[in-house]
Amino acid sequence: MLEIPLVLAALLAPQAPPPEDSALRAEVERLQGTLRSLERKARERDDTLDTMKADLKAVEGGVIELRSRPITPPSGPFMAAPPPSSDAVGVAKTVVFAPRIEVDTVKRRDLVILKVRRVEASGVQLVGEKELASEEGVDLPLDQNGALYIVDWSTTEGQTYNLLLRDGTSGQTAATAQVRLQQTQGKFIFVGYRAE
Repeated sequence: MLEIPLVLAALLAPQAPPPEDSALRAEVERLQGTLRSLERKARERDDTLDTMKADLKAVEGGVIELRSRPITPPSGPFMAAPPPSSDAVGVAKTVVFAPRIEVDTVKRRDLVILKVRRVEASGVQLVGEKELASEEGVDLPLDQNGALYIVDWSTTEGQTYNLLLRDGTSGQTAATAQVRLQQTQGKFIFVGYRAE
């Protein structure tokens, strides 16, 4: 009778899986690892594609902006054939570096208001305003090198003197406009570069 409990114990004892089961289980685990790796790579690829889509949209926006800009800026045709000057409108025939407005006399007591505007293909932008009071001259604010600028000047007094647009680097007069009793406003037109 002893043989039955031994046979029963041998039957109930955990048995080692057959070698085919172990190989199959190892293959399933390897495939699961490969699947996880492929899923991770697919997520990374999706993230990369999303980043590339965002970058492409930014490039498209930049291309649209570049296409909307004119091929030649307004300063090019102006420098090729500047219009003639008049008493009230001083036109600089050359590029003006570090532009400055001065008066040719110190015996004046009026205030000259200067409005600096930049000309673009899409319109005219106000750059800044300056006042020329008792000082001999003021530097003009420029916001872009090589742009076409218009400076509107006006005064309430009717004294007679000349306003001068000077090149700040050379000191040369680039354009002149006359202030008179009946002529209390006018313009300067020039292509300007900031002093660096």
